Amino acid sequence: MATPIPEWSACRFITLDGVRIAYRTAGRADGEPVLLIHAFASQSGSWETTAAALVANGYRVVAPDLRGHGRSQRTATYALDDFERDLTALLDALGLARVRLVGHSLGGHLALRLAMRMPERVSHLVIEAAPVPPRDEDEAATLAASQPTPSWRRSLRLLGIRRLFRLMLLRQFDVRASRSVLRELKAPMPDWWQRLDMIACPCLLLASHDDGAFSERLDLLATHIRHASPGRLGSGHHLHTQHTTAFVEAVVPFLSRPALTRRVVA
Repeated sequence: MATPIPEWSACRFITLDGVRIAYRTAGRADGEPVLLIHAFASQSGSWETTAAALVANGYRVVAPDLRGHGRSQRTATYALDDFERDLTALLDALGLARVRLVGHSLGGHLALRLAMRMPERVSHLVIEAAPVPPRDEDEAATLAASQPTPSWRRSLRLLGIRRLFRLMLLRQFDVRASRSVLRELKAPMPDWWQRLDMIACPCLLLASHDDGAFSERLDLLATHIRHASPGRLGSGHHLHTQHTTAFVEAVVPFLSRPALTRRVVA
């Protein structure tokens, strides 16, 4: 297991379009940058072991707290577009012209959105247990019928009531984000599916063997991304903390592969 990195404990802060975002960074200033994007109701600190392994391999790591999470500002809105704009603004502010992206769950969905929106700025993509939205109304109805408990309630229950209350009491998670984010993710996103073809970099798609729709829809997602490599690790939803060694052994070599030739996008 990688040795913890002392600088990881210190958060930095930056104001982006009026929103104060906290982020952690570690590693050599001249190292190839890796952006780590955490899950819903999580925070940047969850990446410590992964970050330590990346730093040990010469990378520079940047891990933000998403708005309404960790030490970042609570805001009036939590649309997926809001999170995406925050991340793009952070990359711009830090002068990161091209990065490797690693995202878990909501962070994985956001990483895919960034790779679609700015393919020329993403060299490698690692997606861990990302939610895959329905393609159309029929598929949304089928998924809803197979999951009778409303998705936002089910997702909050999976987070653990005690853990959720602890995050709320410590003001490390704004529960108002719950309905907004989870409502968007269960709605049909035909444009999102069409834009997956814009992803121009190698993409490692990871899920466990038993994580419900996160596992079941992994292969479907892989068929829509030209350079995707799907893989499954263990059980559960938090691969980088529940299966740390296997996760690092899959991710670090993947990120070290040569990047593909950049595709010119009209």
